Amino acid sequence: MKVGKIPEGMDPIEAKKKVSSFLRSVQQDSKPNKCILCGNEKTSFCNSHSVPRMCLKNIAVNGKVLQANELVGAETIDITKGVNNSGTFHFICNECDSKSFQDYENPNVWTDVVPTDKVLAQIALKDVLLMLSKRNVETVLWQRAAQIGSIRGMDYMKTVQELDIRDYMDEMELYKSITVDTNEQFRVVFYEKLSYTVPIATQTALVLDTDFEGNMINDIFDTSEQVRIQNLHVSIFPLEEGTAVIMFYHRRDKNYRRFHHQFNCLSHDKKLEYINYWIFKYTENYFFSPGISKILEDDEKLQLLSQENYGLPNLGYLADPQDFKYRAIQPEEITNLLLPKHAVKI
Repeated sequence: MKVGKIPEGMDPIEAKKKVSSFLRSVQQDSKPNKCILCGNEKTSFCNSHSVPRMCLKNIAVNGKVLQANELVGAETIDITKGVNNSGTFHFICNECDSKSFQDYENPNVWTDVVPTDKVLAQIALKDVLLMLSKRNVETVLWQRAAQIGSIRGMDYMKTVQELDIRDYMDEMELYKSITVDTNEQFRVVFYEKLSYTVPIATQTALVLDTDFEGNMINDIFDTSEQVRIQNLHVSIFPLEEGTAVIMFYHRRDKNYRRFHHQFNCLSHDKKLEYINYWIFKYTENYFFSPGISKILEDDEKLQLLSQENYGLPNLGYLADPQDFKYRAIQPEEITNLLLPKHAVKI
């Protein structure tokens, strides 16, 4: 059975209710007892947006945006949500949320000039906090699964989670230390303020495995303690007038240097094509304007790509003999939502 499908004979509404109830309880149990940024004990946490609310508003229709599940197709998860409840997580206190990201969440900062290190550090910090929140949730999920019965790969997954948390905590402290007086901490691979508003919003940390020539950037299967996964930060911010598209990494993440040079050699259209491709290939933290629902429904290649896990179909679960014959989707095979013809009107 394909991942995300409701078993035959099960009532779809009842299944959706059970999944929603289960996920709410997991999220509740995964909340920390203190803010990870300031260290103060808290009983409630901010409804933080993983993509700025101002960007989601610009692509919303009647206050709602399409979720990644429009492509993934999990039958127990919502396809549309209101802006206030899209891409939210509860991991830091209201005070830290209000002061830690006020620069990059200000639309006036997104001009034709490349943002400062302080602005980039705020984006990277939010990316890391989201991943730490996800690891907290996954830890509770695995604990629940272990209570039900024995599951293969539990020890491996635990090791991966522990190493990820270690690396994300280290990055969090690094990005917190970057201030307005800090210079040249980041390497900007691409930055442009497009003259139109695209129908997709995203903010995420990607883990590229190889560069354009097949050279390894990250060995995602190496769980050695001395290995540190290196992130590439990608954001697409639809604004009232235009769209800010940015891709960058911290200067200590030297594995991206050769990739950086290779990317610079691409044409402008190819750069946008690859950025569009990597969003669907490596992450699920993206949101769409409901105005392009027909495009998403008709693009079968885009749907397949969004369900890949490093080139494997069905989120990496090979459940069908045909899965072993699967050919990974290529950048030119999917709709490029960053092109002017797909722009939305505000």
